[in-house]
Amino acid sequence: MKVLPATGTAAFLETISPHIPDDLIDSLFSHRCSRGRPQLFSPSQLFRVSLLPLLTPARSYNLIVSLLGEQRPLRSFARLRNRLAIPDVRMLHEFRERMDLAKLRRLNVHLLRPLLQGAGNFAKTVALIDSTDLPAATNGYKKNLRANTSPTEPTSARVAAKMVRVDTMLDTRSTPCDFGFASILLRFCWFP
Repeated sequence: MKVLPATGTAAFLETISPHIPDDLIDSLFSHRCSRGRPQLFSPSQLFRVSLLPLLTPARSYNLIVSLLGEQRPLRSFARLRNRLAIPDVRMLHEFRERMDLAKLRRLNVHLLRPLLQGAGNFAKTVALIDSTDLPAATNGYKKNLRANTSPTEPTSARVAAKMVRVDTMLDTRSTPCDFGFASILLRFCWFP
């Protein structure tokens, strides 16, 4: 059994690069542009660049675009010719909007076919989980606003002290003031 290199390394990207079906990606995500600027990158190149946030420690398109100019292994994985001709963040976001579920499912079936054909010879049954249709857990990170309810039981002094609003000096920002020699009004002067 062959051990894969660590995720995010150049050796890992070289290992998985031959398994990405560029011809299928180009046929699925072809973009017919009749007007506007010409298409500088193929869909397979944009798909490979879109995979980089998943395969490397850089988790955003902005960081990936800045790293593409510096690191040759990332450019060779994405099949980009030189360090000056790289896609920008706008191109990557527009390509991501063109990806729909049906196309990604066809790509997934193509990638799983060799794996499932090889798994037919095993004595035990193996289940592969497809999490494509699972909803994202996005509500876990929202801020929960406290309800304005009075406590039903008496609270300790320490907890009550935390719930009281702390008075600060922020209220003095709106105090009218003026300085200088000629424009000081008598109402703004303070005499001890």
